[in-house]
Amino acid sequence: MVAKSYVGITGPVTVQETIDICREFSEAGYTMTTPHIPMLGFLVSYKTLNGEVTQNRRYPTLTELPALLGVTKGQVLTMVHYNSPERDSLSEQVARIFSGIYQPGLCRAIQLNMAWPDITQVAQIKETYPNMQIVFQASHKAMDGKSPSELAQGIRAYGDSIRYVLIDPSGGRGIPFDLDSSIAVYSELRDLCPDLTIGFAGGFTAENVIQRLIMTMQKVRGSDFCIDAEGGLRDKVTTAYGDDLLSIPKVREYLQSASSVLP
Repeated sequence: MVAKSYVGITGPVTVQETIDICREFSEAGYTMTTPHIPMLGFLVSYKTLNGEVTQNRRYPTLTELPALLGVTKGQVLTMVHYNSPERDSLSEQVARIFSGIYQPGLCRAIQLNMAWPDITQVAQIKETYPNMQIVFQASHKAMDGKSPSELAQGIRAYGDSIRYVLIDPSGGRGIPFDLDSSIAVYSELRDLCPDLTIGFAGGFTAENVIQRLIMTMQKVRGSDFCIDAEGGLRDKVTTAYGDDLLSIPKVREYLQSASSVLP
């Protein structure tokens, strides 16, 4: 069964932000029964998993994560977005993250923000958590030096372990994706991996989302794809990456605009 397409927002760090985003999803008309379901992504890193301090304001502490997930009350697809330099023990790290939260109403989805995670490790995650929805992030690092065909063939090697691919050259940096190159990847994936649900990320904002959605829909000849926004919905504190704050007004405008095009 092909996973449902989503409209995503990544990066809340407080209970109030989480509640506010869930409300904005609802007011924009996105529910778990609409053609595009709402997705809320929570960032976890190897550092935060191990209790280390990070200056990046987009990461909650791991001890705060259960409370954030709990207040969503099943209104959204909750997803951990995880990055780690330790590749050989990835499945063990994921087990630590999901201890106590892998249950209905909390979280059964993870996006692996790593360039080409070990296939065996990903298969082990899926074996341990058979209902886990795993997202492969086709980041700029994953794409580097590979043609769209080579990228799609590499992703196909993961088989049934993954459910989604997010074409995301930006990686939360707010850099707009190049539509033509992203569509080339999409087309190869659609041909080689028809059971995967594919999405796009990179620089989505309230100001550009309508135009970009219309252009993307024209290119793919449909609307059955995901989108995810992170950096474009935040207010900078300084120019340092991650030194910014989530803006609920930007979230509201973004979702209202997206829903006028992508139901």
